Amino acid sequence: MDLNYIDWHVTPFRADRWYGLWRPAIERAASYGAVASYLIRTEADPLHFQQVGLWPTRADFERYWASDEIATLRQSIMPLYHKPLLPEWATVVAGDPVPGRAPVA
Repeated sequence: MDLNYIDWHVTPFRADRWYGLWRPAIERAASYGAVASYLIRTEADPLHFQQVGLWPTRADFERYWASDEIATLRQSIMPLYHKPLLPEWATVVAGDPVPGRAPVA
């Protein structure tokens, strides 16, 4: 199980608009195989969002990220965040990332 995260740094005065446009992408992640998908907004910096997804394989994320549906959503938010945008990966090594599911092997 791999954990993927993306730091989004939204440009000033555009956070609510960005969130409204990008929220459907978070909600669609499960249909591409995500075990869990979250969007976190930091309290210290309301222009900083972090997208977190737990994926069985990196290929599932790549299929999601490269899909026409998500590419179209990314295009719609292009002027609303700072570039570059680099997805990063981490491996869950301990704990239960999704309570009630089988433990991570």
